[in-house]
Amino acid sequence: SKVGVMIFEIVITILAAVLLHWLVNFLFNPWRYPPGPAGIPVIGSLHLAAPDFHRKLPKLARKYGPIFTITAGYRRVVFLVGYDLIKEVITDRAKDFASRCPNMPGRIVRGEGLDAPYGPKWMANRKFFYSAMRTMGLGKRGIEKCVVDEIPYIVEELEKLCAKNELFEPSSVFDSAVLNVLAYFTFGNRYSYQDEKFKELIHINNDFFQKAKFLNQPLFFLLSLVPGLHKYWLPQCGKDLKESVGKINKFVKAEIEQHRQNLDRKNPRDYIDCYLKELDQMNDQSELSELGLEMSIMDLFQAGTETTSTTLRWAILYMVNNPNIQTEKVQQEIDDVLGFDRLPQYEDRMRMPYCEATVLEVQRMATIAPIGLQHCSEEDQMLGGYRIPKRTSIMACYHSIHFDPKFWKNPNEFDPCNFLDSNKKVCIPDAFMPFGGGLRICVGMNIAKQELFLFFVAILQKFSLHLPDGVDHLDEESGSGITLAPKIYQVKIKRR
Repeated sequence: SKVGVMIFEIVITILAAVLLHWLVNFLFNPWRYPPGPAGIPVIGSLHLAAPDFHRKLPKLARKYGPIFTITAGYRRVVFLVGYDLIKEVITDRAKDFASRCPNMPGRIVRGEGLDAPYGPKWMANRKFFYSAMRTMGLGKRGIEKCVVDEIPYIVEELEKLCAKNELFEPSSVFDSAVLNVLAYFTFGNRYSYQDEKFKELIHINNDFFQKAKFLNQPLFFLLSLVPGLHKYWLPQCGKDLKESVGKINKFVKAEIEQHRQNLDRKNPRDYIDCYLKELDQMNDQSELSELGLEMSIMDLFQAGTETTSTTLRWAILYMVNNPNIQTEKVQQEIDDVLGFDRLPQYEDRMRMPYCEATVLEVQRMATIAPIGLQHCSEEDQMLGGYRIPKRTSIMACYHSIHFDPKFWKNPNEFDPCNFLDSNKKVCIPDAFMPFGGGLRICVGMNIAKQELFLFFVAILQKFSLHLPDGVDHLDEESGSGITLAPKIYQVKIKRR
């Protein structure tokens, strides 16, 4: 029929146009993109890197150089492997590459309307967050107090396990403790681990990270080939993720509304109160807004809960697999400096270089965020001898620098001496970037640093950790997911 012929001609025309587009861009490379695998027409070369980016990208770098291009359909992503180029983009030319490319993944993860493009609003919210942390840090609800106050509850939960002589699976305790610190700072509440509202918050937060494993799959990137497609069609895993984000956003909005109704402007209790007080004092031209408040809280919870809890799980795993480091080094230093009863303070790290170096080494070996978030520029740029068009996604492979023998004494072994100089003082190489760097450095970095050191030291002050009977070594290969987390494990825990 004429209709059938017409449809056939349209399909052929579209396919021809797509193929022509591919030929022009990949064979002639008019923009002088960095080299990279040609991939499959229309599909691209993403399958050569995903989902195990941290393992595959260094191999591609050995063939194409430290800067190369991976394609997903018609989109190009420029990857950086190695310290020099990563430092240039992240820190040296931070303003040039501070933007984020609006894309479907970001909209699903953050929620519609909660994008964070680089500009006056983003800078105003970032500046206010740091200002609020400093202001609150001088008062009774300082960040360190939020963390230290949580330690007795962690100890109490672990003592229950000791009394029952049960094996210890760390995620349940760490998830609760880390989330409580952020809830304390943000909402002004420290929840009981048995509180029903807190259990709901833990559930929706963990559900998000479970569903977010979808982000690491090639299908997720391929869905971004057609702008706006996610509004009309998503596979079930994508719908589940979007629903999970909506639940977190609903929880946050409810907390903001409750704070607005009970706001005491003279005595702000927490971050939400500080922000609402600031909004009341600002004029209509202010770059701060209630939407910005939602965005900053979503950022904090998405970037600062599962990541810190996962790092602590790695810390337990490495201590169990390295009992000599646990008992002869870490616990000996804790006993010498703190004794058994005094709770650690963050300033104690100055007298506990081996413990601090151990925490840093956990972060390096685990490298739970092996690939950084996308950066891009609003102008065409030259990078590594190549012309990078504006709005091109650029991603750094942090895993490559955390295992580079140029910077580490023993890059493939768990060795806290990687962070100690000849005088046994903590020495942090420039290539250590567990929180990223530059303008886009993790906003919750200072909170995470205190949690990692204080929780780690407090646990090993009170308890010793051992392999289960009949197990010689815990698997140090990471499982799949948005972050590199250890596979589920259990250990024996004993009161010291």
